[in-house]
Amino acid sequence: MADPINITNKADAQKAMKIFKRVAVWAAILLAVYILFTACTFTVGETEQVVISQFGEYKRIVVGPNNTFIDEHMDLMEGKLANVQIIKGKGLFFKVPFITQVNKFDSRLLTYVSDPETINDVEKKQYQITMYAQWRIANPGVFMATQGNQSTASVYLDNLIYPAVIQLVNSLNTQDFISNKELLNEKLDVSLASLNETVRSAGIEVEDIQIHRTILIAENLQSTYNKMVANRQKVAEQYRAEGMEEYNKAVASADREAKVIRSEAIEDAERIQGEGDAEALQIYADAYGVDPDFYTYWRSLQALENGIDDKTVLVLDKNHPLWRELLGWVQP
Repeated sequence: MADPINITNKADAQKAMKIFKRVAVWAAILLAVYILFTACTFTVGETEQVVISQFGEYKRIVVGPNNTFIDEHMDLMEGKLANVQIIKGKGLFFKVPFITQVNKFDSRLLTYVSDPETINDVEKKQYQITMYAQWRIANPGVFMATQGNQSTASVYLDNLIYPAVIQLVNSLNTQDFISNKELLNEKLDVSLASLNETVRSAGIEVEDIQIHRTILIAENLQSTYNKMVANRQKVAEQYRAEGMEEYNKAVASADREAKVIRSEAIEDAERIQGEGDAEALQIYADAYGVDPDFYTYWRSLQALENGIDDKTVLVLDKNHPLWRELLGWVQP
């Protein structure tokens, strides 16, 4: 008779084996589904754009919803790009496994930095500059057809940006290149517009170009420094001249105003004095009219006070009014 324990263990083992096989089958099915799903789909992230091709023939282009470059330059969609479907959006897309090729490109701004280069301004001063640019792949289909990858595009941009900046600097004098940033930026904007007219045929859009670093060559350092000092002195002299001119204007205006005030004050003083004299004379006349004899006596006193001192000798007739007024002497 068989051992009951052995029978039970064998039954449990068979049951566990069946469960394991079932789990393995489902795992294999899920794995196969996952592999098939990944082989038949692809995703386009927020910073990506895609060119889909089959056997070297372009089929679809997936770009961001805000891409207006393709709409504005549909003339670039010709040749093998003529029948390409343009899809604006991100997310999950389907493809044919092993046939469809998915080529992804960055949709963000990319940075180009040049090697240091020696250039001359219009005054033949030499500078060592480094240029940089911010650019993007605006049409991935045209970009893939003309450039292929970012390394090739960097060389392509280098061959265009460098001559554009060199031509710009060659047209500027030393003062404008070093100090006049407004003029320099205006020139760079013109160069940027011209550059975009060229690179759009490669599916590229340049957002900005700038001179990243400027280093003066040692041989020109002292002469440039002396010229900058001379320019600063010229500006200082101009400021001083303008300040002196304003000072002289202020002094002349103040002097003119003082003369006007002084003349008006003299005029008022004379007028007031005249009015006072007239009033005094009127008072005197009124007073003299009250007592003519007193007036005659008072005038005599004034004449003596103003005409006689301790060395004065008077020779008067005995009938002179002074004797009569002062001494009360009257000839019998």
